[in-house]
Amino acid sequence: MNWLRREAVLLAIFGGFGLLVLPALVFVVGQLLLGPYRPDGGPGTFYGDLYGHLAAGTPWPWLLVMGPWLTIQLLRLLWLPISRGTRRVPDAAEQNAPEQRAEPYI
Repeated sequence: MNWLRREAVLLAIFGGFGLLVLPALVFVVGQLLLGPYRPDGGPGTFYGDLYGHLAAGTPWPWLLVMGPWLTIQLLRLLWLPISRGTRRVPDAAEQNAPEQRAEPYI
């Protein structure tokens, strides 16, 4: 059950970042690179439109919001073969062999 709690905390942190912080960053970068979002629209209009599209189930806003969490999951998935490859599992001969100590030469 500990892993489930850890995954829920990760989802809460990165999902919250995707819902609250990332849209603000997208809005600011869009303002700088592309110009105004709408003629009289500000950040509130952007958030309203984003949450409206989320409620409608449009996939692209969901990808934006869940992007940080999905990125972490992808990195964890890519790291899995590397982390499993670094663990050394003793083979059957090593497991069954009695421990041998080197006798000092006198």
